[in-house]
Amino acid sequence: MIIDWGYFIQYKIHLLFGGNLDGVLTPPSSAYEAMVNKAFGPNYTAFAPEIIRASNERQLYIWWVFVAEIAIFCVVYVISGRKSATIHNPNDEVQVFSIYHRAIIWLNVVFMITLIITGFNITWGLRSEGGLIPFLLRGTHEMAGLFWFPVWLLMSIIAFKDSKMLFKNSLLKKIVLPGKYKPMKRIIYFFFVLMGAGLLVSGAIIWYLHPDAYTNAHFIQFKRLLLYIHFGSSVLIMFFLMDFVYSSLVAVEGNLKGLITGKYPREYLEQLSPDILEDIENKKGKVA
Repeated sequence: MIIDWGYFIQYKIHLLFGGNLDGVLTPPSSAYEAMVNKAFGPNYTAFAPEIIRASNERQLYIWWVFVAEIAIFCVVYVISGRKSATIHNPNDEVQVFSIYHRAIIWLNVVFMITLIITGFNITWGLRSEGGLIPFLLRGTHEMAGLFWFPVWLLMSIIAFKDSKMLFKNSLLKKIVLPGKYKPMKRIIYFFFVLMGAGLLVSGAIIWYLHPDAYTNAHFIQFKRLLLYIHFGSSVLIMFFLMDFVYSSLVAVEGNLKGLITGKYPREYLEQLSPDILEDIENKKGKVA
């Protein structure tokens, strides 16, 4: 990701505390510099390599990033194998996820897969060569992002397991997923919330903001900033989601069935997720 990091940081500070979107951090020293700022936006080299050169390079090399990530997971799988539980009484099941939980989880999965596929259509725009299918995928990306917002928000709420320590005896505590976060899963959760917010906010503004001949100079640098944030957020959220999918579904046997039915054998939870079983039993004890 090619960018002038000094300007990137200064521009955001200037934006937050100055409220000016044009990105002019210092007054122009000449009429020519003022004209360039109006026509192309200030400090063109700060963002332009990211928007043009890095965008083109990603279309060539980003495949290898995912190949490398998948290779790492394959090596880990060969070394560590899969965790599995010994089940003697499969009929003794515990309800872990309600219909409400499963609806949010699977809607989140559907929307994220849609956003990834349609987003890649935009990333490889130079190679799709236009046409009806890329046009429809582009429109689908924007609409999917719009509908993903409430799903992302609800997913962020129900996955906020730390709320059990922060908000006692609240409604939030009742709808949050059972169990406790291990450090790595907590990091994944925070990245999902923060990078999801970055994607949604930047994507919504990019979609809404349409510069014209009068507003182009005012918005052009701001849109470059948003494009950078949008792609940067997508890269980070995808990496951590791949890690989460591997650790939750591939590396642990039986999780997928539980996400579909909402139920897990008690022995499964005792051996692989005792924190979830303890949380559920504590809730039942308080109700009783």
